[in-house]
Amino acid sequence: MTEDLMHTPAERAAAAVAAAPSPGEKEDEAALFAAAEALDVGLSEGQQMVVIGAGLVGSLCAVVLLRKGFKVHIFERYADIRSIPSVGRSINLSVTSRGLRAIKALGGNLYDQIVGELATRISGRIIHMPDGKVVFQRYGKDDTECNYSISRIDLNKFLIDLAVKEGAEFHFEHQLSETSAFNSDGLVGSELHFVQGARSQPDKHRRLRVRVHCPIVACDGAGSRVRYALKRAGHTSFTEDILPRGYKEVLFPNPGENDFGAPGGGGNEACSGRYGLHIWPRGDHMLMALANRDGSFTGTIYMDNEGAEESFEAFSDTPEGRERCAAFCEKYYAEAIPLVGGIESLVRQVTQNPRGTLGTVRTTKWAVQGKVVLIGDACHAMVPFFGQGCNCGFEDTLWLSRLLDQHCCEGGQVAPEKCTGETFAACFAALEEERKPSAFAICDMALENFVEMRDKTGDVRFQAMKKVENRLENVFPEKFRSRYAMVCYGGEGNVSYANAKQLGLVQEGILERLCAGMTGLENEESMLNEVSKVDLQKAEELIDQELVPKQKALGMDLSTVRH
Repeated sequence: MTEDLMHTPAERAAAAVAAAPSPGEKEDEAALFAAAEALDVGLSEGQQMVVIGAGLVGSLCAVVLLRKGFKVHIFERYADIRSIPSVGRSINLSVTSRGLRAIKALGGNLYDQIVGELATRISGRIIHMPDGKVVFQRYGKDDTECNYSISRIDLNKFLIDLAVKEGAEFHFEHQLSETSAFNSDGLVGSELHFVQGARSQPDKHRRLRVRVHCPIVACDGAGSRVRYALKRAGHTSFTEDILPRGYKEVLFPNPGENDFGAPGGGGNEACSGRYGLHIWPRGDHMLMALANRDGSFTGTIYMDNEGAEESFEAFSDTPEGRERCAAFCEKYYAEAIPLVGGIESLVRQVTQNPRGTLGTVRTTKWAVQGKVVLIGDACHAMVPFFGQGCNCGFEDTLWLSRLLDQHCCEGGQVAPEKCTGETFAACFAALEEERKPSAFAICDMALENFVEMRDKTGDVRFQAMKKVENRLENVFPEKFRSRYAMVCYGGEGNVSYANAKQLGLVQEGILERLCAGMTGLENEESMLNEVSKVDLQKAEELIDQELVPKQKALGMDLSTVRH
């Protein structure tokens, strides 16, 4: 069980897909469940909800529902993560203002607790060029805007503790079967099939049928069993696009005073080594590192899964594979070797650590009447290169909260007389309509950001354009914000992911025209000189002629883009 929890959601999803039963096995399984013990949920006093999945989105969703007065049952396939003393790896994620708005909406000091006790501030990218040059690219318009690096496991434990405190009833080690049924005649009502018990003790497993008489919110991740069950029953379809590249986690032990060669390290806190996302872009592969609160860094190396020379396949845990890996690391990542603890440590981690899968899930239909709705990775899993997977899932819960208030609540509290199959169906349909365009937009932008981080961050012309972009959003902050800022710090003022994507295309064209003809970009001083020559009058004319009308057409208020 500990081994499962050491893996990222993507790794666990890939393993689940590989172990999925065949159609014939599913029919046999359905017959076994027909004779299993049955339990009813949702018949007792008070309006109830069932949440599938106790990960980040599921735990937060439970808290949101509990605060509205719903009674909540959470079913989770794995053991209680809080019972594991140490899971060996610190798997970090990026949390931004967009996602944290869902935390702020709960009120109290939850936001301050998460940011103050769990998070490390990240102000921008620190790019380590092949020639040894180090470049800083700020995330926001100034030092007030930042992202946060947070341990996924620590945040998950915090949210589970909070849900327990609020009164959630957790059912751990309940693995959902794809034979679960959502075909009752009513608008609400389903039958969930679980295999109950520790995965390490299959001889002690027992089957359980849970007859659910209330709505279900499925937050069970990229390998969602609910999504597969809905597909099996003909309620939805989806695509799973897997990249030919994968990733492995690499731990950077506490480097002490080492500043990773960051520009201004010691002088400018915002661009010091501890406050940046370190990227070593190397074309077909790259290494990244994010700071942990204990002073260590969690690194990730991305490369092709297969290939004769530079791939995870080539770097097998054999004498030949380790030798190839050592030569590769010394050729491309020599600067990082001492930070990882030496070449032996880096080679061991690259050849032995589990390989994660990179993929995108797009689901056509998220809800079945008032029975069930999919949110988070369960319906829109994305690659991690924009750091928005968790944030998008958190924003789903915020919209679910708003729509429940509209359809099923009074004054923010559940109103039993308004909780009908029709109102839940309307709520779930509205959630899908609101969120699907934005979810698919950020899935697209995450893939685009992979190309940007791998291929463009090391290009001097791209670096110059980023500096011009930063200058424009400081000079014209209510008319021009970078696409990155809109994605990470947007969410209000109709600055959705979908609208940020559309507006970003217009901005890219403006930047290309303003930067056309730039020369002498070989060093920082000459680049800054070129950036200072940008015609701000021409820039404002282009913004007013092309960008502002687009903002108005989309109903966007860029003044709401803030940390």
